[in-house]
Amino acid sequence: MGTLTHTTKRQAGFTLVELMVGITLALITTVIVAQVMWAAEGSRRTTTQGSDAQVNGALALYTMQRDLQMAGYGVVNNPDLLGCEVRGQYDANPARTFTLAPVIITSGGAANASDSVTVLRSGSTRAALPVVTTGNHSSTSHSFEVQSTVGIANGDMLIAMPAAPSATNWCTLFQVRTDSTNALTGTTIPHIAASASWNPSTSIMPSSYAAGTTLSNVSRLVSRRYEVSADSDLQSVDLITATDVPATATVASQIVLMKAYYGKDTNEDGVVDSYDQSTPTDNAGWRQVRTLRMAVVARSAQREKDEVTTSDPLWDVGQTVTVTGTDDCGESQCLTLQVSAANDTEWRHYRYKVFDTVIPLRNMLWAN
Repeated sequence: MGTLTHTTKRQAGFTLVELMVGITLALITTVIVAQVMWAAEGSRRTTTQGSDAQVNGALALYTMQRDLQMAGYGVVNNPDLLGCEVRGQYDANPARTFTLAPVIITSGGAANASDSVTVLRSGSTRAALPVVTTGNHSSTSHSFEVQSTVGIANGDMLIAMPAAPSATNWCTLFQVRTDSTNALTGTTIPHIAASASWNPSTSIMPSSYAAGTTLSNVSRLVSRRYEVSADSDLQSVDLITATDVPATATVASQIVLMKAYYGKDTNEDGVVDSYDQSTPTDNAGWRQVRTLRMAVVARSAQREKDEVTTSDPLWDVGQTVTVTGTDDCGESQCLTLQVSAANDTEWRHYRYKVFDTVIPLRNMLWAN
């Protein structure tokens, strides 16, 4: 009889030690991959937010530069009238008073407070041609007698500018208005008092405008202020509108600081020789203004975990022309653009970019 043989198969598998080693290696690999991905994501966010700051800063400066290059258009044809006080009143609203100047800087005061810049120009899409009156005009008159009314239409805004402005002979903003007995003709510009217009029932004009007074047709006067809001938005505010209701629009976000300086030719040689924030107070002072120098500081929107900024950014203004308030920075001169805040380090967790430019006020250059 044969012998029965039993074959026992060996059971294969992992020991507990092998499993623990495998799990440990997997966890280490997972942690390494997660760290790499986290670093890559942080780098991506930093790059993206830096790009956003680049776009916002460039957009802010470009928008203001385009508007400021037109500053004074239609309102500074005669340099002798610069600095004239302009009065205007819409319906029964409080009267407005502003200076006949292409641009006005309002200092923010503190080093970390933004300046605001107000531009004044004609908003006409037609040629802003000045006309001259041919007869005297009293405050009770209903129309101006002029040489020609070419380019002037009913509803247009005009500014009356006396040949010699004074405290009793100021400039006046008014609107072309007709009625059944006062029509706009080739030599007559009526400004009938009416509700919902820039011709109030009570005249705000001087007692008399002499023949030779200039009337500048601005069609739709642009008096626009650029400012940085508390929410770090660069805003434009139209101060004078068809209904006398200011209109605010956001130009760019994440703009934390704006600084501006007048470029002045103090010795009348046609070259800017100084930059300061002192707003002229008379005609002679305004005639010196030739350019505007500006800087804006844009901030990244993404807060960084680490402190990525340790000091306030610097604005290098060169060393050729004197700029008020500069300090030495190497071989050049710099202005500190203060974005830091006392007893607060939160600002350190953001990245900043400085954008600056010099804007020639070409209508001032042409007028002079």
